[in-house]
Amino acid sequence: MMHIMHKCFLIFFFSINLVISQNVNFVYNKGLDCFLNEDYTCAKENFKNFLDNRPLELSSLDEYATYYHFLSALKLYHPDTEFLFQNFMVSFELSSKKIDAIFFMSEYFFEKKKYLKVVDLLSDVNLYQLARDKKSNAFFYLGYSAYSIKKFDLSKNCFYELINSFDNVFKEDAIFYNSQVLIAEDDLSNALVGLKSLKDSKKYAKEVPYFISKILFDLSQYDTLISYLEPTLDSSKCNYYPNLVLLQAQAFYQINSYDPAVVYFEEYKSLVDTLTVNQIYQIGYSYYKKGLYGFAINHLNKILSSNNDSIVQYAFYYLADSYRKSNNPNEAMNAFRSASSLKVDSLIQHDAYYQFALLCYEQDNPLYNPIHYLSDFIDKYPESEHVDEIYGCLANIHLNSLNYNEAIIALENSKLQHLKNRLQYQKICFFRAVQLFNDGLYNAAIPFFDKSINVNIQNDLWYEANYWKAETYYHLNDYDNALLSYKKLKLNSELYLESLYSQAYCYLKQKNYYNSIQSFLQASKYYKDPIVLHDIYVRTGDNYFQLGKYQSAAEFFNKSIVVGGFQSDYASYQKSTSYVLLEEYNHAIESFQYLLTNFPNSNYIDDAIFDLGNLYILTQNFQYAISSFNQITQEFPNSLFFGLSKLKLGLVYYMQKKDKQAIDILKNVLTLFPNTNISEQALGIIRNIYSEVGEANQFLDLIQNIDHDYTKSELDSSTYYSAELQYMQSNYTTSINAFKNYLSYYPQGLFFLEANYFLYKSYVQLNELEEALKYLGNIVTEKENKYTIEGVAALAEISYRLQQYISSESYYDKLYKISKTIDTKQKALLGLLESKFMLYKYNDVIKTIDKFVEEDFFSGQDNLRVHYLNAISFYKVNQNQNALLEFNWLVNNSDGELKAESYYYQSLILYNNGEYLDSQEVIFLLINELPGYETWINNALFLLAKNYLAREDMFQAQHVLVELKKKTQDIEMLNKIELMLSNNFNKPVLDTIMHNK
Repeated sequence: MMHIMHKCFLIFFFSINLVISQNVNFVYNKGLDCFLNEDYTCAKENFKNFLDNRPLELSSLDEYATYYHFLSALKLYHPDTEFLFQNFMVSFELSSKKIDAIFFMSEYFFEKKKYLKVVDLLSDVNLYQLARDKKSNAFFYLGYSAYSIKKFDLSKNCFYELINSFDNVFKEDAIFYNSQVLIAEDDLSNALVGLKSLKDSKKYAKEVPYFISKILFDLSQYDTLISYLEPTLDSSKCNYYPNLVLLQAQAFYQINSYDPAVVYFEEYKSLVDTLTVNQIYQIGYSYYKKGLYGFAINHLNKILSSNNDSIVQYAFYYLADSYRKSNNPNEAMNAFRSASSLKVDSLIQHDAYYQFALLCYEQDNPLYNPIHYLSDFIDKYPESEHVDEIYGCLANIHLNSLNYNEAIIALENSKLQHLKNRLQYQKICFFRAVQLFNDGLYNAAIPFFDKSINVNIQNDLWYEANYWKAETYYHLNDYDNALLSYKKLKLNSELYLESLYSQAYCYLKQKNYYNSIQSFLQASKYYKDPIVLHDIYVRTGDNYFQLGKYQSAAEFFNKSIVVGGFQSDYASYQKSTSYVLLEEYNHAIESFQYLLTNFPNSNYIDDAIFDLGNLYILTQNFQYAISSFNQITQEFPNSLFFGLSKLKLGLVYYMQKKDKQAIDILKNVLTLFPNTNISEQALGIIRNIYSEVGEANQFLDLIQNIDHDYTKSELDSSTYYSAELQYMQSNYTTSINAFKNYLSYYPQGLFFLEANYFLYKSYVQLNELEEALKYLGNIVTEKENKYTIEGVAALAEISYRLQQYISSESYYDKLYKISKTIDTKQKALLGLLESKFMLYKYNDVIKTIDKFVEEDFFSGQDNLRVHYLNAISFYKVNQNQNALLEFNWLVNNSDGELKAESYYYQSLILYNNGEYLDSQEVIFLLINELPGYETWINNALFLLAKNYLAREDMFQAQHVLVELKKKTQDIEMLNKIELMLSNNFNKPVLDTIMHNK
């Protein structure tokens, strides 16, 4: 029975296979019919169906189906063509269709301009195996593709096969592109032979004249080229006609035949839309050589490039000479100056600079200071034949100029032989140094102070220079050099006494507390200003405090409180702390209570309450201690001392033998501050309590419930300190990895805060500010900690540096509220103002300054900056009268660029108010007092032109605009000038470089 069933199964199985085989063959034949009828979509579908459903054993149909499947995709330009090609090549390596597949694939790549792939495919194939029609195509595909990717040897070999074959359609193409290869290889003579052979070609007859002409030009066969082109151009039966006209013009130009050159150049201009710099130069130079300077100018003045290019330099030089010969000296000056600035042809550069400097002297143009350029010429060309003449020009110019830099250069060139010049040089260098100092450019100021000092005439100015040099070093935090300069002042002189305050700060910054005290005490005898005296007493107290002389510290902190000032709350806190360290606990308690009563809004309130609590513990006033610590936990939930106050409450109850209350509070500490040093201390107290009452098992139960592991704590500490060591050794990249590892192992570890802190510091050291921000966020939380102030300050500063002004505004605001020192408050408030200003919150800036910036809260550059922000904000919200008052304050209290800008805004506001004469008067003050600040001078000159227009003085307005246009290179300013000229003055009739076609 089983035998019969097995036989039936076999019959059924083979019947099914036969049916499937017949069905598959039908699909293949259908696909082939579709392919032959060019229905490639149908073909591809059927061949794919065949391949997907074929029997497991391979047959010859599989090879052809795979081949035609690939060809169908190729004909349809389907994206899987390359994949199907590779599949066929790999699956049927010995197929007779392989070379055909390669040919069709290369043709496909050629059509898609994938020339590198064509070369890769055909380079490894014996093309002679292809059928005749395919072989010619393949050689051309390979030759042209190799030419396209600059494989010239391969391309020449392929073109050679085609050139020497008499029965292919690509012969002329091969000759043409082979000639292009020869041109690329600079084999111009052989290229010329090939191109000439195509002169009767139907396909290339119109192409080759240009290439023949270009080769003749490149071979410098100008006469031959001219003779060749004359009949060619007359026939007008060639491509690239404009280019041929240009070549003809340039050929005449090269043989110095400028008359016909101009004719052809003009024809070329009529045929194209734009000209290159070289073409413009050649046309302009041709007109220059013909003596037609107006036409020369009209072309050469279109060359505006300032690159170090010989053509540009020559263009500027001949433009200048054309201006001069056509009696336009101011324009000539500009062009000679441009030519002299390009370091290409040294002879042209030298002569152009000489002509420019001489014109500066002769024309007395206010836009060019002759002192600078005459002196610079002598410096650059000390051996020039014109040096004596230039020195003669300098001798006739008055050196007493307020443009300090140029005056300094002129005096230095005079070698400072005479005492009068040395004194003048000493004064001007000093003024320039002070100007840079007021601009906040401290490093730039020092060399000028040194120049003034090194004249070595020990008059009053010499001492002033040393004083201000010391102040400059102080602002650079270079306290050693600052003190060296202060020491050069005469003892007990006014300057010396004034310097004592700064000297004391230098010593303080160096932690030389003893010398700092001596200097502050001397300064206190000189300074009468209560604001300064208040600060002197506070800092003297700080010095004594650092030296451990707490009695003296307390005395000076008390003096500062009596005088009164911004730091009175700080002084009160430090005074109280001094009493604590002197163990004068009653005085300390009274002092802390004075602070709490008189400075209820101080940022030291929670510090004082916490310290009072500790004092009450020391004096065993436990109820008062409990009251103090409860006050912090109830009124200051975000205080740095919140957790410690909880801990102290537990300690006080423990000391009072109130064990249950102690344990309840200390367990609360464990819950609120798990895995912290505070929790470790709480556990220690709890352990002591349970040990003392003989309930050690209770402590063990507690340990198990809070999952505390002493061994783990030790490993936690070890891992952290290992990471910290890397940071201390400045291995910042290593420390980052170490701290991250620590946090991954101990995400709530004992040193979670410290690890995040040093991660932020490490990223800052590597200037990876975005990463630093991430870890700062873990430091600055709702709960205050030892890094809170520094963290908020860093968040504010980094956000500002990253131009995240909304964030920086928020952080600076928070920093101001939590800061406890005057320095931090100043930094926070200035940062807050800067952030609001960058967010265009001008009204907020004004309100914040009015509310928080008291008189003398800021000093120096910070004070100037605050007044500047206030002034600009008033201007932006159209509070012009207030803005004028602020800008007037800045003019009277600043120097340098800030003063120049303030003058400008004063004049602008007066102009907007219709007070044109007053506005003009301020502009002249700016120009005369601060001529070296080009940006504000240019803005003021433009405003001056607007003033003239408002008063209908059209001549003066146009004159100022034209001169300013020559002077400035600022694109925005040039656009404004052009717009004002076009809107208010008739446009002059100008020759144009282009003609309508």
